Amino acid sequence: MRDTSVGGPAEGAEPPAKLAGVSEEPVAVMEHENRLRKGVLTLPETLAQSVTVMAPAMSGAFITYLAAIKAGGATPLAFFLAMLACLFIGFVVSEFSLHLPSAGSLYTYTVHGLGSFWGYVTAWTYTGGLALAGAAVLAGAGYFMSLVMSDLGAPTLLQRWWLWFAIGLIGWFLLSYYDIRISTRSSLVFTSFGMAVLLLLALIVIFKGGAHGNTVTAFNPGTAGVSWAAVIAGMAFGILSFTGFETAAVLAEETKHPRKDIPRAVIGAVLIGGTFYVIVTYATSVGYGVREATKLWPESASGIAPLAERYANYLTDWVLLVVAIDAFFCGLGLHNAVTRVLYAMGRDGVLPRVLGRTHHKYKSPYAAIFTYLVLTVVSTLAIIFFTTQASRNALGGGPGPNAAGLYVFTEGLTIITPPIMLGYVLLSIAGIAFSGKTQGARTLNARHLTVSVVALAASILAVYGGLYYSFTEVAPGAGIPTPFAVIPWLVLAWIVVGAVVGLSVRRRSPETWQKMGAIFE
Repeated sequence: MRDTSVGGPAEGAEPPAKLAGVSEEPVAVMEHENRLRKGVLTLPETLAQSVTVMAPAMSGAFITYLAAIKAGGATPLAFFLAMLACLFIGFVVSEFSLHLPSAGSLYTYTVHGLGSFWGYVTAWTYTGGLALAGAAVLAGAGYFMSLVMSDLGAPTLLQRWWLWFAIGLIGWFLLSYYDIRISTRSSLVFTSFGMAVLLLLALIVIFKGGAHGNTVTAFNPGTAGVSWAAVIAGMAFGILSFTGFETAAVLAEETKHPRKDIPRAVIGAVLIGGTFYVIVTYATSVGYGVREATKLWPESASGIAPLAERYANYLTDWVLLVVAIDAFFCGLGLHNAVTRVLYAMGRDGVLPRVLGRTHHKYKSPYAAIFTYLVLTVVSTLAIIFFTTQASRNALGGGPGPNAAGLYVFTEGLTIITPPIMLGYVLLSIAGIAFSGKTQGARTLNARHLTVSVVALAASILAVYGGLYYSFTEVAPGAGIPTPFAVIPWLVLAWIVVGAVVGLSVRRRSPETWQKMGAIFE
């Protein structure tokens, strides 16, 4: 049987349950100079990682319309249900993190739940999605910053998205290379600031009574003028705004009390983000008028941001600024997540081992950092150059010097959703399998099994949301844009390539393959 022991438990205590059949002998660890900086992060910093990747300010300001297309004025209810769904997925992540505090996160978890092949496929699809998401949100940060500069009348060069994209790449490097604490602490400050500005706008709308006064009809499908089926469909899109809440798990090896703080960070991120989304979407719904929101909100192709001009014009540029900042730090959190999974896989030998190297002084995964920075540039250029100018203009708000930046943002986030949600599906299945591999109380295992099954249902719903507009017109007769129509096939091709690469690694290095996911403490 493959040796999957995970070393001694942190903090001098055994984890709640032990893997059945797991050897008690400690596994070999990486040489000291190639380990991450151990025990330097605390709960607020790990929480910041998850909340930052969710990008609540960016999502609340511009992305909630996806759920509103279906749920209309009842979108706040859809987001509340999405929060409950993500809590179940978060509980699965938390259970794994109690046993396996690894920088590999979902990769390591699925290896232990379903075996090396599915663990490799999960890493390939999920991490590939996160990697492309980083490029997309950095392009979005550049685009939104270009709008701020335009409003301020800045020189033409400062109004170009690609300049801010390049500055963002430098910022990622400086904030991640020297000390992970620089990254997490700056994320904590700026993400909190962005959320505060959006909450201020939401509260102003609410205190002014919106279009027709405050009302609970935003939480009642019947009086909001939509069906429960529409709310559930909206919930599928709402889950997409929680993407990344689980990424605190990649910091487990750098966290002082990983078995305690990682579960708290994952669940805490869902609760904080969910509460924020419910407040902001409620303000958006009543701001338009609950009934009117069914039409006006989707037409805005945005979230609460357009309401700033109506209710608090002095906040308009502030909203754009905090969205740009939020997108940058979202990308930084994705950068941290991707580089640590690449590091874990390089350490395991299932990707080039150079990726498993850390800086001798800073203990940062420098090889993975440089690799991902290059991949960010390459993937951004690929999205631009492998599409026509007409497609970029159509999805990028028309022709103009910054259309490409907005196109990379919108198309990139559309591409990444299905593979990340498929990662949640495989994680949930791994959770079901893992519940049968633990030794402990039957009621405990039954609870884990139930949570994993509900998480699986929520994950499948999220996949549905991620692929919906690749098969359905946004409006009758509108047609399906080619960039959206090809997404399912791109995702399928990516999965097939990952499976082939994984099988090739297994054939070339069977011993390495058998030890996947075993080395991290």
